[in-house]
Amino acid sequence: MTLEEGLELIKNYKKVLQKFLDTLPEQAVQIGSEMIKTLTMSSKNEIANLEAIEKALKHTPNMNQAYPSDSN
Repeated sequence: MTLEEGLELIKNYKKVLQKFLDTLPEQAVQIGSEMIKTLTMSSKNEIANLEAIEKALKHTPNMNQAYPSDSN
């Protein structure tokens, strides 16, 4: 998987999590407010983790540049 593919995967997963968060309030009657709070916190933490991974990937130097291969 390329860096670009990984970043696209993260972007898409974040979109899905955000859509899930947006629809959670509609589910309050079925699953209860305490579960809504738990799912909301968990989803927001997951988004924050994805953003941290995304940031790290964007700032990671190309491995070929960082560790040039020995061509002896």
